[in-house]
Amino acid sequence: MKQGEQPIQGFKFSAVAAGIKKPGTAKLDIGLIVSEAPATIAGLTTTNLVFAAPVSITRERVTKGICRGVLVNSGNANAYTGERGIRDALDLTREVAEALVIDADLIIPMSTGVIGKPLPVDRMRAAIPGLVRGLDPYQHMDVAHAMMTTDTRPKTVRLEGVASAGHFKILGMCKGSGMIAPNMATMLAVILTDIKVEPSFLRECLIDANEASFNSVTVDGDTSTNDTVIVLSGGSPASIELGPTSSDREAFRSVLSRACSDLARQIVLDGEGATKVVEVRVSGAPDSDAAFRVARTIAESPLVKTAFHGEDPNWGRIICAAGRAGVTFDPERIDLYIGDVPIVKNGLLVAGDWEPSAHKVMLSKEFTVVVDLKSGSAEARIFTTDLSEEYVIINADYRS
Repeated sequence: MKQGEQPIQGFKFSAVAAGIKKPGTAKLDIGLIVSEAPATIAGLTTTNLVFAAPVSITRERVTKGICRGVLVNSGNANAYTGERGIRDALDLTREVAEALVIDADLIIPMSTGVIGKPLPVDRMRAAIPGLVRGLDPYQHMDVAHAMMTTDTRPKTVRLEGVASAGHFKILGMCKGSGMIAPNMATMLAVILTDIKVEPSFLRECLIDANEASFNSVTVDGDTSTNDTVIVLSGGSPASIELGPTSSDREAFRSVLSRACSDLARQIVLDGEGATKVVEVRVSGAPDSDAAFRVARTIAESPLVKTAFHGEDPNWGRIICAAGRAGVTFDPERIDLYIGDVPIVKNGLLVAGDWEPSAHKVMLSKEFTVVVDLKSGSAEARIFTTDLSEEYVIINADYRS
């Protein structure tokens, strides 16, 4: 970004250390995003039946179609906290709204962290004045840091597009590293755009982008209580409006999809303990749901993932995982590739010494596994990681 250039027109950012994880620490853990004018909003949340208090509030507030701010914290999920959790989230958004002189119903709460512990409301309340004073159009990276839990680095994306009314920008930030699975990949994501988009089309674009991005990554097969992705558009009174033409709409849809895909890929790259990013691509399935089920079963198999970590082209584990996905196909017709190395063709192991070549592919940080079921024309892909000793270490003492 050029010196002095705002990351995106119409939005301001701030983050401070409230000591949510541990009193007295200087780590940023609460952030605020505010739009200059009412922004249109679309959002999606977790499919987990156990969902956090901020998710419940967000679901209701998103239906209004407009938003003025996002209050996000890490270190505490405010999940499984009962009526107190709802009350705490409402109180915090109300206090922020009073400081900003805006409607509290136009602030979206987002939380991530340990489940089952009440928010340290007193410490968070004490942080609000400094949070509001610090609002600045250049501090988006502070908010990206404040969202992090086990993430090793902040995750942001900045893209530009062109509509008939002029150029527009998209700025996105997210957190996610572990508890990552489709049906909302476990994460929080906020995406901002300086072009005004009507709520219904904004939601349509987000649903499509989400399916191809956040719902197509998996680290460990777990879906969280707090998954939320929201898009805010047109945060400035001077924002241009997206035109009604198909070319305008396709331009916006394409850039939003690219932004979501970029953020989702960053989540996988930062998967807890991950040393590999693997694209599992399934083709020749009876329908798209079947392709997705086979890809996900392979991508989440602990045996497959440990083979990825060991750089072992253990094709039998991949074939077995495909076979237990609940999808009908003929095992004697299947093809399997690791990278561009053929392993199985028409259900038979390829003759010759293919193993050194396949192992060489798996030495890379990123590679592809391709399975052709030859039972239809549908296909799907999922990005996954290997399963390392460090993943176990991270999650064994997560609450310590």
